[in-house]
Amino acid sequence: MEDLPTEAARRRAIAWATALVAGTPLAPQQYEAELLERYARGELTLNQVLARLDVRVHHLLYRSRAVHPFSEAQLLNLLEQARTYNAQHDLTGLLCYSRDGHFVQVLEGEATTVHELFAHILRDGRHQQVTVLSDAAGPARMFSDWRMAFAQVEPAEFHWLIGYLEARRQRPALPQIPIDDPHLVALLTNFGAL
Repeated sequence: MEDLPTEAARRRAIAWATALVAGTPLAPQQYEAELLERYARGELTLNQVLARLDVRVHHLLYRSRAVHPFSEAQLLNLLEQARTYNAQHDLTGLLCYSRDGHFVQVLEGEATTVHELFAHILRDGRHQQVTVLSDAAGPARMFSDWRMAFAQVEPAEFHWLIGYLEARRQRPALPQIPIDDPHLVALLTNFGAL
């Protein structure tokens, strides 16, 4: 594939292609649009854009509330099930549980596999008030070393985390983090890339 010689030519080609697929399932998602913008500015070649699209990872971030708060034994059982399933399906992620029964979870992997697991989670009677916070492709896994990383936090920390994640688009810079857990810090630090 040949790269177009000038930024103006690249921008015209991208504008034309984007207009052609607007309003269809082929319309670029945020990650794809960011790669196209970098191509238009001459920061990436077309081959580099294609290579990055080939290795992208799908991230789904959601929050929910347990119907009944989980005991330590129930949490351990949930984690064991999640880690086994994720290992079998090449999924990674983070499960965060607040002591007052709230969850936030990141699932990452191939898009179809992530969505199949999320459909199962939606049917799980242990959860309610499931809200998707992000459902998009990204350049890499945030929790590649964890089939399911786990963090258990106090309600005040959890609600600060959720407040930040829900308002992330209005906050361009990461505020002072009142959270020490390295998994949650990784989530907050990397979430802007989704």
